[in-house]
Amino acid sequence: MSILYDEKQNTLTLHTKNTTYQMQVDRYGFLLHLYYGKRADGCMDYLLTFYDRGFSGNPYDAGKDKTYSMDALPQEFPSLGTGDYRTPACIIKNTDRTYSSDFRYVSHSIREGKYSLKGLPAVYADAEEAQTLEVVLEDRVSKVQAVLYYGVLPEYDVITRSVKIVNGSSGHVSVKKLAPACLDMLGGEYDFITFYGRHAMERNYQRLPVGHGVSKIGSLRGTSSHQYNPAVILAERETTETAGGCYAMSFVYSGGFQSEAGMDQYYQTRLLMGLCEEQFAYPLEAGEEFQSPEVILSYSSEGIGKLSQNLHRCMRGHLCRGKYKESVRPILLNSWEAFYFDFTGEDLVKLAEQAADL
Repeated sequence: MSILYDEKQNTLTLHTKNTTYQMQVDRYGFLLHLYYGKRADGCMDYLLTFYDRGFSGNPYDAGKDKTYSMDALPQEFPSLGTGDYRTPACIIKNTDRTYSSDFRYVSHSIREGKYSLKGLPAVYADAEEAQTLEVVLEDRVSKVQAVLYYGVLPEYDVITRSVKIVNGSSGHVSVKKLAPACLDMLGGEYDFITFYGRHAMERNYQRLPVGHGVSKIGSLRGTSSHQYNPAVILAERETTETAGGCYAMSFVYSGGFQSEAGMDQYYQTRLLMGLCEEQFAYPLEAGEEFQSPEVILSYSSEGIGKLSQNLHRCMRGHLCRGKYKESVRPILLNSWEAFYFDFTGEDLVKLAEQAADL
């Protein structure tokens, strides 16, 4: 089993061949992120620290316990209005026009195979190749639900994530921001690796240290674009191509997107990948739902090269489709830059013959 539930510790653990991802439902029903990294066993909640930090809000449930604050705890799906002042993964305008969403654990289910997304591209796998974890969270006041989907492909060291927002209220709500993938790191120094470009100079490598505040890349063009690529890497400061820890997020979506990386006041790092916030406001009437695109996550303790290989293997075998998936593809001859639109049929034949000689 690649997905395990420990009823005593209230943990959900996702294992791949070389990595472990763990979350925990805490005493108040919040879904906390405990660990993502090299494969490990046991409960990781010893990594959490609780002390009075000052000027960090406490939920009503905590009473006079000032050591418990969502502003300092690592979360699976952070939302706006719960005392967490870091950049959220979700913002919902409620029926009463407030923007607070207090998502708490309701239930979870584990099943064989990989979930699919209706009308959206997504990683696919046979039943014996993957498992799916579905976690239902709900705001008890608004009745809006966030259904978190996790797909685990053990042999590829890949975990996929998607989220579905369900309007369980009796009125209209609007989803203003949605990032299906969030990683909260309790400590460490990281670099944010992104890929920028322009016409005739695509996919340039940029590596910057994650500092206080938020660094953001994305596209307002309605397409992913060659200005910014919807795939990012969070790497430990000393990580190279062949050594060190690093995390990848690759958005399976060719529309407007954004990725954010930032360090908070307690030197904790948050990485998000989701839909373009400036161009997104999805209305939901009572009973309606919105399914997000998918994010592919992977971790490598052996450098960026291994991380790239994880993604390449997964995408070749479980994202690409069609008759050319595992065969040599036809060659597309670019006549535009060869002739700049001044050509005849005979010219194209000659060009093809010359190319065949190469």
